[in-house]
Amino acid sequence: MASLFGIETTADIPFKLQPLMAAMDMTKPAIERKAEAFNLHPDLITFILITVPHVEGLPLGVETTNYVPSSFYPLVMTSMDLTELDIEASLRELKLRFVFFDLTCWLLALTHRLGIKSVLYARKILEKGLIGPTLLEPPEGFPSSNTKLRAHEARGLASVTTMEYGSGISFVERHLRSASDCDAICFRTCREIEGPYCEHIGNQFKKPVIFVAPVVPKWR
Repeated sequence: MASLFGIETTADIPFKLQPLMAAMDMTKPAIERKAEAFNLHPDLITFILITVPHVEGLPLGVETTNYVPSSFYPLVMTSMDLTELDIEASLRELKLRFVFFDLTCWLLALTHRLGIKSVLYARKILEKGLIGPTLLEPPEGFPSSNTKLRAHEARGLASVTTMEYGSGISFVERHLRSASDCDAICFRTCREIEGPYCEHIGNQFKKPVIFVAPVVPKWR
């Protein structure tokens, strides 16, 4: 199995790219072909292929969460956790100044040791201490008091966040470790839309917040 270091590919390939994919080298792993199709600056951006070990229970050939139902996601994360030595070798060779990451919370021990700044690239981040019944009410200091979950919504969110999400660690623990130990948090939105909420999270974890603008699909 193979995956690409430094990117996450979870969206479907746009229709316009299908002919391009067919014309590409089909002997390459699927994720590499898919990423190359989106690379608008191949002279500036290089993808590094990382071999992802197979783990028991995961279908053969699975490269990312894009290929399996959500029930398999913990196994995908377990396989990704096994790439730590390969990631460390790449970081030592590349001598980077900073890295973007999401759920690979173990990466932070490597970046700290190697003197590399880490930026958590987030679509959403869980509040500290919000588990079970505490999900029913907005946390102290939350920008809007009108945002509330119904009981069944809180139960559903609690069950997802506390589930094991690879290598004996829960989903919420991955989030909290990543947000607590990174150097900055990068949100896929803009200040004009969600500024107060993102700043609230930044204050919770005492991290600077970076806005990179919304990533929205284009209408055909």
